[in-house]
Amino acid sequence: MSLLKKILVGLLRILAGVPIVSLILGGLLFLVLGTTLRGRSVGLSAVILGGVLFCSVGYWNRTWFKQVRRRFYGVLLPISLLLYLVPMLVAPNGGTGDGRVRNCFLHGEGAFPRYSPWNVIPEIDQIAVGINLLRLRQVNAAEATRLRSLVLPIYEAMDKDADFHALGSVIGMGYRELVRMEFRTGHYYLFLPETTSGEKLPCLIFLHGMGGNTKSCLWVLSQQTKCAVIAPTFGMGNWDRPEGAEFIVEVAREVPATLPIDPERVFLMGYSNGAMGVTRAAIKAPGLFKGLIYLSPITEDELFSTKEFSTRSQDRRILFLHGGRDQRIPRSFVEGTAGLLKRLGFDVRLKVYDEEDHYLLFSQSEVVLGDIMEWMTAQSGCRPESSSQSTGKAPPAGFQELPSVSR
Repeated sequence: MSLLKKILVGLLRILAGVPIVSLILGGLLFLVLGTTLRGRSVGLSAVILGGVLFCSVGYWNRTWFKQVRRRFYGVLLPISLLLYLVPMLVAPNGGTGDGRVRNCFLHGEGAFPRYSPWNVIPEIDQIAVGINLLRLRQVNAAEATRLRSLVLPIYEAMDKDADFHALGSVIGMGYRELVRMEFRTGHYYLFLPETTSGEKLPCLIFLHGMGGNTKSCLWVLSQQTKCAVIAPTFGMGNWDRPEGAEFIVEVAREVPATLPIDPERVFLMGYSNGAMGVTRAAIKAPGLFKGLIYLSPITEDELFSTKEFSTRSQDRRILFLHGGRDQRIPRSFVEGTAGLLKRLGFDVRLKVYDEEDHYLLFSQSEVVLGDIMEWMTAQSGCRPESSSQSTGKAPPAGFQELPSVSR
């Protein structure tokens, strides 16, 4: 074999080896860290298939491999296929178009990816693997353990709910952003409680944080049945990317036109990274939302003083909810942001849950949802009262006075 040919063969093996090794490692993660039989079955399928491909690339011309190739492929390939095919056949179908929880697409243009590996593998397995990988990055072991203890029981409860089980997972749409594929699919989850004839519901549009549109947040929000919940999907949650605000606005305009939703009672809430989408959507369509809710938020304070945002200062209602022990976003940061908006003339409420962290939506869901619904009801019923700073009245129970100095 010539030197050039050897080099080309070596490069080919490297190019083929990277995805093969990735397939094996990914399969091992789900096999070892997965929590369901379906997830582990897919993981084992990936490990076997990766092993077959690895041997084919690395040992194709070896004498010993030539002798066992036929039996090797005849046994392992069918096993690998079967281990994936069975979970694929029982994968959730995305639910129905008239259920209380639904997969929807903007303008009806889209299809639920039932046979995507990221729907075949239950979302609980993907979350379990993701939490364990977080230990290697910015989240310490104690925080990862806490997150696991909060979130995994939610998935166990969801799996017992036929509607949520059938809903499947769209978390794979977030992974598309990681590999630089088009991730703007126009997808959104819908939770719609039962209504009486002619009834119009208030609506809460929820923007997910980093990591993708997981069902756990929708489940928590659906446990209060007083309003419709819309949860748009936007990649990994980078709502500051192009078309993020436009997508939110399009969804907010579409749902009242097609569902029993009161267009005068549409509220927008962002969790963590989702807060960036709240601000940008409010700038894009200043009069569209009845109120804005920032939950454990990452904010872009420079946007609040823009003309498009500040022109609604007289009638824009804003609620901040934050954990006093949030290690990702310091309490002082959120207090400073709320104070800034107060000085700009907005009606702002801030509640800090002193003993909670970044995951208060899961750890104190009943209390948090109660505060959100109480605030939404107050905003829907009448114009907000003047701030306590201007009237001398105390803020509502549980809400603190905002700082009068900038951070």
